[in-house]
Amino acid sequence: MNLISMPKTVPVPRKFLHSALWSLMGTVVPMLAALAAVPWLMHYLGQERLGVLSLVWVVVGYFSFLDMGLGRAVTVAVASARSGGQHAVPDELHVLGSASVLLLAVGLAMAAVLGSCVLVWGVPFNLSSSELMEEVRLAILWMLPSLPLLLLSSAFRGHLEGVGAFKALNLLRIPTGILLVAGPCVIAYFSPSLVWACVSIFLVRLLHLLVLWILIAHETGHAMGAMPAALFRHSSWPWLRRLLTFGGWVTVSNVVGPVIVYVDRFVIGATLAASSVAVYAVPFDMVSRLPVLVAALCSVLLPELARLSSLASATDPNALRQAHQLVRRSSLFSALVVAVLVIGGAWAAPWALTWWLGADFAQQSGTLTQVLLLAFGVNAVAQLPFTALQAMGRVRAVALLHSAELVPYAVLVYFAISWLGLVGAAWAWLLRSIVDYAVLTWMWHKQTKRHPVAVKF
Repeated sequence: MNLISMPKTVPVPRKFLHSALWSLMGTVVPMLAALAAVPWLMHYLGQERLGVLSLVWVVVGYFSFLDMGLGRAVTVAVASARSGGQHAVPDELHVLGSASVLLLAVGLAMAAVLGSCVLVWGVPFNLSSSELMEEVRLAILWMLPSLPLLLLSSAFRGHLEGVGAFKALNLLRIPTGILLVAGPCVIAYFSPSLVWACVSIFLVRLLHLLVLWILIAHETGHAMGAMPAALFRHSSWPWLRRLLTFGGWVTVSNVVGPVIVYVDRFVIGATLAASSVAVYAVPFDMVSRLPVLVAALCSVLLPELARLSSLASATDPNALRQAHQLVRRSSLFSALVVAVLVIGGAWAAPWALTWWLGADFAQQSGTLTQVLLLAFGVNAVAQLPFTALQAMGRVRAVALLHSAELVPYAVLVYFAISWLGLVGAAWAWLLRSIVDYAVLTWMWHKQTKRHPVAVKF
């Protein structure tokens, strides 16, 4: 089927702005909660445990790449199925069922494999005591069950984004984001145990999936108890193959992207110490929230651009011009907001870090934070051409670009850290962000001059 098959171009609906606002709220509120939790966790867990918890979060989050791009593929395919206003049409159920069954199976299998590796070989962290080593091992084992929950949630979230249920999604996302940091904070107050902190995170993930399950059952018109049989019955290899054709190249970006983002932390942990990871990770995690603000807009932009791409390839050549205008306006707005935040953040960083985590920490990470602000500002705006290219079906080109960046960036990070220390990692990230944004923008402008070809499932 064609991804989107509507008879004529229609103006961007008012619901687009409404959905973008809800998406932004669902991003900002959990982000503020996470920032508020850092000094609390630093005080009650200590710098070493906080550094380990940061790495554990990175590892579990990284393996969410195993969704194989199906989350985005489901969004685009379901948006197509709902384009005529129909609910729970057969194509939509085939898409959701095929993706859900595979992602659940992959998540369970990978959790079992990683758990076996931890039991046999232990944890790859340089820690101060054998007691802490055992604590981290148990904590990781409690985090691994979150992996199948994350992957299955990706399919459900993709479906809900495809039908435009951004308000419901973010009304769920806001309390989930708060609870994910509130749980470890409460646990840390009573006991500085990473194990119970990870238990709380797992329980929140489970509750999140259950609520998504209720929303999906309501959208598709099924009882909750009947949903497993319905999804399994509608899953099929032909539909899964169509989704994987789109999602396979997205997976390449999902695999390479987090490696690029977090390779510097592991270089620091291997060459310096776990405590140095915290010095770098705290400002990094704080500043890395900046692109998420633009990602909130991009999550709404993706199905709209995919619709325009299909129209442009089928019946309406003006749709491509409309898509170009939408991306241009979104980029200008995003660049303005990001520039204000970067300039203000760079000016306030030394004072804010001193007030937040103390003068010693601010002295270690003040310049580092300023460079990272600029780097992630560029990275934030780069998400607009990135999303536009994926919506237009150019996932292969984007994936090849990210793959080509990986090795040179890893080499650059190693030498930058060896030469300049922690701040060298920040300068390396800034250089890569500039190159990435320039190439993605060039690819997008080149794409708009071509005859459009819609993504097909």
